[in-house]
Amino acid sequence: MSTTITITANGKRHELPAGQRLDDFLATVGLQPKLVVVERNGLALTPGEARTAVLASGDVLEIVRIVAGG
Repeated sequence: MSTTITITANGKRHELPAGQRLDDFLATVGLQPKLVVVERNGLALTPGEARTAVLASGDVLEIVRIVAGG
């Protein structure tokens, strides 16, 4: 069993420890999970799903920062 996985986030490849959670990955790239919306493999994640999701090799993420304004 592999100890690392490869994912793609916003077009950039990342090698991560197997079993890493999405919220931990976001923290390592300097993003606060509460301030982003994540699409995983073409499906938007709810905030609850984003908090508990475990990343898998081959996952493709699109991460968008939430910006408030008027």
